[in-house]
Amino acid sequence: FIYYIIYAIINSIMCVPCLYGYAAVIFNHEAFQSHTAALSKIVLLSSTVHGFCFVAFSTLPFAIGQVQDAGLIFLSAMSS
Repeated sequence: FIYYIIYAIINSIMCVPCLYGYAAVIFNHEAFQSHTAALSKIVLLSSTVHGFCFVAFSTLPFAIGQVQDAGLIFLSAMSS
């Protein structure tokens, strides 16, 4: 069990910089520039909720839900 906890902590630490990068891609229009910090935190929160729901409700024992599974290109196209 401790192996899974350590893996989750390392995975979380590695994903946080990527999530800020995803937020920069999603909200790259100049209309969002004044709200970049708040929008980045919302991306982090929604990614956390997505990951927990994916892991909790998946029938696969090895399920890991990450934000790149949600269609980053479509989100960026819709917000620009």
